[in-house]
Amino acid sequence: MQEVLCITKGYRIKRYFLLKSALIIATIFLFAMPASAQEEIEEIEHYVKAYLGEAFNFEGKTIRFKEVVSDSRCPRDVTCVWAGEAKILIEIFKNGKFIGEEIFSTRSQNFSLSKFFQEDFSLHAIALSPYPKTSRKIKASDYQLQFKIIETR
Repeated sequence: MQEVLCITKGYRIKRYFLLKSALIIATIFLFAMPASAQEEIEEIEHYVKAYLGEAFNFEGKTIRFKEVVSDSRCPRDVTCVWAGEAKILIEIFKNGKFIGEEIFSTRSQNFSLSKFFQEDFSLHAIALSPYPKTSRKIKASDYQLQFKIIETR
């Protein structure tokens, strides 16, 4: 009778280890599946330098540097509490047709263009030159905007 108990006990132990092993393997597969199912996101960056009135074309889309609406950046030869910002007006075209204009700030990290295009585009101001000085006024035609357009696919 003792042998029967040992066999039954051994069977329960084997069954416990089999269930535990199966549970561990199932857990590994469940966590591994989402990692392999994720699609890769590709970012394409377009770097642009444009003077006032100039445009940048990419894939049937156009961004035109129309105007510096305001420039309250702290002049180089002055110590300021706040660095200030410049506000820039851009025009947006798709396949040659005007679809809107937008004001963005040099202080904003990323400005989304998604409301104009179905794709995911954002604009990032890198620099606006020349930088102000107290000794001279900047002519509108002297402004040059450096920006980056990021397309996420």
